[in-house]
Amino acid sequence: MKKIWILFSLVWGVFLAGYPQVLDLRDYRQRVMNYNQDIKQSRAAAEAALYALKSVKTGFFPRLDLSGSYSYQFENVEFMEGVRLKHDNYNAEADLVQSVYAGGAVRKQYEMARVQQAIAVLGEKHTLVNMLYAADVNYWTAVANRDLYTIASRFVEIVGELYDVVDKRFREGAISRTDVLMVEARLKEAELQLNASRTNYKTALQALNIMMGEAVEAEPVLRDSIRSGVLLPSVSELAVALDNRADYQTSIRDVELARLETRLVKSNYLPQVVLGIKENWGTPLLNVDGEPRFTTLAFANLSIPVFHWGERRQSVRASILQEDIRELDRSKLADQVSLELSTAWTTVSDLLKKTEIVNSSLEIAQDNLFLNTFSYNEGKLPIIDVLSAQVTWLQAYTSVVSVHYQFKVAVAEYYRAVGGE
Repeated sequence: MKKIWILFSLVWGVFLAGYPQVLDLRDYRQRVMNYNQDIKQSRAAAEAALYALKSVKTGFFPRLDLSGSYSYQFENVEFMEGVRLKHDNYNAEADLVQSVYAGGAVRKQYEMARVQQAIAVLGEKHTLVNMLYAADVNYWTAVANRDLYTIASRFVEIVGELYDVVDKRFREGAISRTDVLMVEARLKEAELQLNASRTNYKTALQALNIMMGEAVEAEPVLRDSIRSGVLLPSVSELAVALDNRADYQTSIRDVELARLETRLVKSNYLPQVVLGIKENWGTPLLNVDGEPRFTTLAFANLSIPVFHWGERRQSVRASILQEDIRELDRSKLADQVSLELSTAWTTVSDLLKKTEIVNSSLEIAQDNLFLNTFSYNEGKLPIIDVLSAQVTWLQAYTSVVSVHYQFKVAVAEYYRAVGGE
């Protein structure tokens, strides 16, 4: 039974391998999130910052160190008349040290590590938002180029159908060869444009595949059309965007980090108190009898900076200036977010109106092409009017794809401006 299931699984896998994968925007985003190296790096950086925070936290606790040494004296050394020192000397020592007061340095280092860990988490979110925006642009670029390729194919068909009609009429002697040459030239132009569209589509597919970690030559089926609907964003207040933007929240943490750095600088010039105990086992310094023994030592260290030629004052001033610089960076970023938000919403609103206009223009161009082609077949219009209607149709369809593509990108840009969906 197990062999049958294995064989079925292999056959099913081969069967599915013969079919191209079907993607929509949500599928593509998920694949990018699963593969993208930048996202994985930012996630690893956030995890590393968490471990760094845990490492700094150990500074609150006592430290226990073990050490040992051994030496051999080759010469005979006489300590006093008739008493020689032993050649072998060895000892093992255990140190237990606790920092009682370090000017608040340990506390400041822990708080800084906590802020840095929050910055790393925000960095992961910022990277994710940017990569999803890039994925959206990549996806819609591929969709737009596929639709342009489809339009170019259809345009070749339309001109080819007209060429068949004109060529038949010429052979019947109803028209001059001039009409045939005009349509034939247009057909070659359409074929050349089809070739360029095919190249653009393949290039867009390659970029699409690379970003989600698929083989470059893969040809996924894109479920969406460039005219497919998207979730329209609602107007977002600046305060909401600032709360949601990872880069702005990072700038706030940068200001907080600069203030903690100033406090850390100040702590370096405050008294330091360390308590400890040492337990030593080994031969004494003057090893007369060669017998090891235990020696216990308790100690307290007090260090008070007194005069450093104004080093503290200058260091603190430099650190305070760094606070001011980061605060200005935060303010500048707030203005930038405000501009991005306003610009993105204006672009979305304008392009939404343009989509209605180009859709209407396409309907008119389609009707005009149909009527002109029909009238030419009835002998009521010259060939130049049909060729002109074909160009108008192509331009209208191309405008539809272009404007809808710009609208999709503008929506993605707006979501990025507000800090993600």
